[in-house]
Amino acid sequence: MPSKRIVVLANSIKKRARCVAGVDVGTGKDLVPAGWIRPVSGQSEGELEPHHMQVQSGGPLSIFDIVDVPLTNVATDAIHPEDWIVDVRTQWTRAGKMDPRRLEALEEKPEDLWLEPDGKSDRATGDFLLNRSNHQSLYLIRPKNFRVELSVTHYHDNPYPSSRRRAHFSYREQDYEMNLTDPVFTDTYCGTMPAVGAPKMVVRPSQTECLLCVSLTPVYQDHHWKVVATVLELP
Repeated sequence: MPSKRIVVLANSIKKRARCVAGVDVGTGKDLVPAGWIRPVSGQSEGELEPHHMQVQSGGPLSIFDIVDVPLTNVATDAIHPEDWIVDVRTQWTRAGKMDPRRLEALEEKPEDLWLEPDGKSDRATGDFLLNRSNHQSLYLIRPKNFRVELSVTHYHDNPYPSSRRRAHFSYREQDYEMNLTDPVFTDTYCGTMPAVGAPKMVVRPSQTECLLCVSLTPVYQDHHWKVVATVLELP
């Protein structure tokens, strides 16, 4: 069965499970980026439960881990061309750790972040995405004025309050707003939420410069939603 060595750049929350993604760096001494890999399971949206991603050396999977991921085959999802089906019969092997100072070498500079004409900045339709040339569903980009707005509100069809963590930033002179699914950033900066109905709170990373791993979700309510999967503060 095939195996891919990736540097982990996303280990984000997805349906109470995880969405893991990283850049294929090959097995040589030098890390040579060769595109994104997103290991997925056979579950409804490909989310990874703990038994899908057992690391041989133990311990939780962390950002910048370099791991050999056992895979069976490409998932053949045109919207998510990076998806590979994970082989649950074999454990993942931790091969090292990438120096965060090498992160900037992986920065990408797409023209836009799946920006559909007359559409909202946090979603895109499948028809639009399928017609984009050189489509990919993951990017590592450098934002401007990145911050996260925190709010807690009631929706008319839900008796329980809902917490929202919305990432705001600009990229190539375009403003974007997306859900934040990064558990590390959430634990570090979003521990205090405003009261229900209170004004939004704004939090920012301690470092001025950061890179974002942005990703497209599977289809939901006729759209693929854009999320900030990881906030990577630059050393």
